[in-house]
Amino acid sequence: MLQRACSGIVFVAILIGATLYSSISFYLLFFFFMIVAIFEFQKLSNYKTPFFYVLGTFTFLLSTGGLKILKNYFPINNLFSNDITNATFIYVLLFFAFLILLFKKQQNNPFTDLGIIFLTFLYAIIPFTIILAIPFCNETNTYQGSTFLGCIILIWSTDTFAYLTGKAIGKHKLYQKISPNKTIEGSLGGLIFTLITATVLAQYFTQYSLSEWLGLSIVISIFGGLGDLVESMFKRAANIKDSGNLIPGHGGVLDRFDSLLFASPFIYFYLQLIS
Repeated sequence: MLQRACSGIVFVAILIGATLYSSISFYLLFFFFMIVAIFEFQKLSNYKTPFFYVLGTFTFLLSTGGLKILKNYFPINNLFSNDITNATFIYVLLFFAFLILLFKKQQNNPFTDLGIIFLTFLYAIIPFTIILAIPFCNETNTYQGSTFLGCIILIWSTDTFAYLTGKAIGKHKLYQKISPNKTIEGSLGGLIFTLITATVLAQYFTQYSLSEWLGLSIVISIFGGLGDLVESMFKRAANIKDSGNLIPGHGGVLDRFDSLLFASPFIYFYLQLIS
């Protein structure tokens, strides 16, 4: 229990510190998290290839949020700042997945292999590039670490109070086939307390209004909860308890960020709408 508490405090301190210190510390931390997530997902899918790390690195470097951060520290040619050029380059990298399968020594079902490759791209790579863009969702299009920190606080609130409410009064199973311990009462409790948390956040993080923070809390509660179920589905299929052991007592990166990874595109889309 002590180890779990200490590792949790260290993890939270590093996450908050890197987010608020500077955009480059935020960038480097989540690049590290992405690399670990790729490793963990390869373990889950039982499909290992260095191609994922190459694809992840170039996708991260060429992402919109990544380039916005790097431009503040390095002279970057405008060619690499073009979204169409970057998307085309990433597509070319994905195209190489077909060649890798074509010339593999051990021929498996290509549909299965390609499914795992594209699922790894969608689940363990793309969300991290979207996360990089979240702090820039404001009228000035500049880095604001408090925006991402607010999202993380709302996710923590949803997870924590869904667990506590479910444990206290939960009776009706939410989706027993995938996650037997989650309840409808717990999910509703998580949503209600996250709305309360958003009300408090609005008093300190004033880049968004109260109604906008409340809307964001609903987006996070719904899609964050679904993300938790998706990762539970993967772990159940792989027959493992945790995706990794990076954070003692808390599991791996996929365990800690399951809600955020699934919710990130919906968070980004919502913040773009209100910005």
